[in-house]
Amino acid sequence: MAKWVAITLGILLIATNGAWLYGAIDLAVTEKYRQQIEYENKQSLQAYKVLTSYFLVGMHRSEVLNIVRKRFPEIEPFEKEGCLIAGWVMLPIGQDGSVKQGQCAH
Repeated sequence: MAKWVAITLGILLIATNGAWLYGAIDLAVTEKYRQQIEYENKQSLQAYKVLTSYFLVGMHRSEVLNIVRKRFPEIEPFEKEGCLIAGWVMLPIGQDGSVKQGQCAH
């Protein structure tokens, strides 16, 4: 009888260790995948910000405001310290009221 108990406990030990190992590997793979997705999203967002400012350079503030309000009615753009802020995009505004190259100081 004791022999069967020892064999059963050994099998259970191996099975639970296997389940724990599978869970640990699955968690590690899932975390790595999440980190890669986060990295790609950050890089994409940065690229979109750069492209947005590049295409809008030289446009007047009122033109940019019209575009933003038309395409993104849920976003209320505002100006702060020489910078037009529309959601997550910040565009530097020159003295003449047009978008200039560069980045906002924020």
